[in-house]
Amino acid sequence: MDPPEVAPGAPRSGGEEGTPEKPGQAILFADIRGFTSYTRERGDEQAYRLAKAFTTLAEGRVAEHGGRVVKTLGDGIMAAFPGALASVVCAKGIQEEVARRNAAHPDDAVTTGIGIAWGTPIEEDGDLFGFVVNLAQRLADRARGGQILVSPAVVERTAGEGIRYLYLGTHDLKGLGPQEIYELVWRDEIARITTKEGRLNLVLTKDALVVELGKAVQEQVQLVRKLLSDRAGRRRGLRGFLTSRTVGFLERRIPQMVDRALFQAGFGLEHPLTDVTASFRRNTLTVKIRGHRGIRLGPKDVDPWLAAEFVAKLSQLKAGLLH
Repeated sequence: MDPPEVAPGAPRSGGEEGTPEKPGQAILFADIRGFTSYTRERGDEQAYRLAKAFTTLAEGRVAEHGGRVVKTLGDGIMAAFPGALASVVCAKGIQEEVARRNAAHPDDAVTTGIGIAWGTPIEEDGDLFGFVVNLAQRLADRARGGQILVSPAVVERTAGEGIRYLYLGTHDLKGLGPQEIYELVWRDEIARITTKEGRLNLVLTKDALVVELGKAVQEQVQLVRKLLSDRAGRRRGLRGFLTSRTVGFLERRIPQMVDRALFQAGFGLEHPLTDVTASFRRNTLTVKIRGHRGIRLGPKDVDPWLAAEFVAKLSQLKAGLLH
C-alpha cells in the first residue's frame, strides 16, 4: 500500500486555529545526487560545469520566490525563506527545471534531492545554525533523486494552498532522533503503476516517464540504516568510534548509491517520452527505454487492466491527444 496522501487543506497537528504564528524561516537544502560518481566518470571540469549550472539554476529560483541563498555547497545550495509556501513552490520549480534539462540532455541527466524545514534558526555573520538547519540538511540527505522531503511544520504552514503531500512516517535522522517526514508531490501525474510487491513505481507525466523505487524497497533501505546504527551504538572505544564514522558515511551515501544503481540500470531518472515505448501483450507489460534494457511486468506484478490503460495513455501522450 502506498503512503497516505495529505489532501490540500486538511487539518494538521501542531497548532490551534487562531493562534498567532511564531516568527521563523523555511530552510531549504538542495544538491545533486551521485555527484562524486559523476565526477569520477566525467572528470573534474565537466563536473564543475554541471555543479555551476545547477547552483545558478537554483539561485535563480530562490531569488524569484523571495528567498536568500545563505551559501553554496559545491554541488548544492542552502537557502532561507520568510514564508513556508515560497520555499515549497521554489523547490517544486527547481525539480521541474531539472526535469526539463534532463529531457533536453538525456545523455547527461542528473537528479537532485531537496529538504525543507521550518523553525527559528540562530543567525551569525549571515550564516544560519540550529536544529531547523540540521533538520533541513538531514531531510535533503535522505531524499532520493527527484524527491522533496519536508518537515510537519512546513506541511502545517502550506495547508489550503493546493499543495499535495505523502506522509512517509517517522524515521530516525542522525543526531536528531525520530522525525516525521512528508514528501511533496510535485509531478503532475497522468498515470501510475505500482507493482504488487510495492518494489517499483512507473509514473507517467505529460512529458516523461519516471521509474522509481517503491515503498517496500525504501523500507528495506531504512532497515539497513537502522541495523547499522544499532551496531554502532553497541560498540565502545576506538572500535565504536570507527564504526560510528563508517555508519555516518554510509547513511550519507546510501541514497546516492541507490540512485546510482538505478541510473546504471536505466531507471530512477526522468526519461523523455520520445525515448519510451510500451506494449501490452499476453498479459505482460513491456516498457523499453532507449539505450537501456526493458522492464517486463506480468500479471503477478501488475494489474492487467492498469497495464493496458498505462500503454493507452502513453500512446495518447506521444500522439499529442492528452494535454
